[in-house]
Amino acid sequence: MRMQYRLIGAAIAVALAVPAASAEYDVVFGKNKDWLFTGYEYMKPADAGPTKISVDNLIEASKLFKQNGTALAIMLVPSKIRVYEDQLPGNRPLNDFTRNQYKNAVAALRAGGVNVVDLDKAFTGMADRYGDNQLFFRLDTHWSPKGAMLAAETIKATVDATPALKSAYAATKPVEYTLAWSPRARPTRSRDLVNYLPPGTATFPPEQIKSFRVTRAQPSSAGLTGDGDAVEVTVIGSSFTNANTGYPDAVRYALQRDVLDISLPVDQGPWSGMVGYLGKEFKTNKPKLVIWEIPERELRSPPAADWREARYRIDNTKWLSDMRNLLK
Repeated sequence: MRMQYRLIGAAIAVALAVPAASAEYDVVFGKNKDWLFTGYEYMKPADAGPTKISVDNLIEASKLFKQNGTALAIMLVPSKIRVYEDQLPGNRPLNDFTRNQYKNAVAALRAGGVNVVDLDKAFTGMADRYGDNQLFFRLDTHWSPKGAMLAAETIKATVDATPALKSAYAATKPVEYTLAWSPRARPTRSRDLVNYLPPGTATFPPEQIKSFRVTRAQPSSAGLTGDGDAVEVTVIGSSFTNANTGYPDAVRYALQRDVLDISLPVDQGPWSGMVGYLGKEFKTNKPKLVIWEIPERELRSPPAADWREARYRIDNTKWLSDMRNLLK
């Protein structure tokens, strides 16, 4: 079951939330010119304050979900520049703040009682991250099908190892899904970073990558009867959660459960997007388990980040108040 919010179905390439036009956030060519990165993933000490607000918000949100009786897992998508640090050019190395942000954020979240899916350990700990095991596209900000599947497998491992998540998961209805990988690599259209290059800068042929197909063993009865099938697991997040990345289907296969997937547009962001979900779909189809995906780079942009459109910019106190009201 899919809920693709405004713009996402037609504009998955719009993946970068940059607060201002600046060379600091330009596309970065890898050392061999065959990899592209976004400069927005480079963090700096000045981001520490806004990041703390975001982390504190996630800790409070976790408490509110728990009080509501809904299990919540928060999954930060690790930055591509750290996973593939060996491909960075010599003039744009990682600084210590960027290198340590993910583990520091995970430590703070766990200290606050949050159930965290640690993808950084899974992604950077993978010995062979190239060829058929490539976790991100070379020319795109998003994870590859292999990365999406590894994220889903890490979710399952985290659920199994976390009593609160395991209990909620055990209370959901099993649904059989099968998986089939393509026998050979094929061209992909995933190349959002190329779109940010000035015309005539460089020419890149499409990447060749293997994909997978996840199939429900038995058709859903939703829509055939008055009751339909209850969807008890929700995955909500950024364009990484978009169906086009394969991630929602990977979660369906890894968990062997039906999943409601909600992909939020970059201009809306995670904070306004979560409030919108709780005010609508959550009320009519309350899940037992929610997996909230947020790109690590977005931790620097709490609800009141000034680069957002006014309609999606929320005072931090009001965001917390809205969450309390919606989850009481």
